[in-house]
Amino acid sequence: MAKDNKTIAIKIRFWTNDLPEKIGRKNGQIPCWTSGNVSIEANRTKGIKAQNVIFHYLDDIPRAVREIMKKSKLTVVEDVAYRLRAEERNK
Repeated sequence: MAKDNKTIAIKIRFWTNDLPEKIGRKNGQIPCWTSGNVSIEANRTKGIKAQNVIFHYLDDIPRAVREIMKKSKLTVVEDVAYRLRAEERNK
């Protein structure tokens, strides 16, 4: 029996190239750049293809998430009653 995947996964990754292994007073911190990429995993059930969007600074992450969601034709539904109204319309 095939399992229905009812989740959508978005990952945020930060670049770590050309940085030392550890930094800080006691060499206890692992450094990363303020840039990286946001990726969405493929989901055949929902018809979503894997994609990536690069961000250049921390405040740019929300833009990258919105862009990848737009590319994947995703919209966020906040209203709990939306499902009930949609079911009523479909009857």
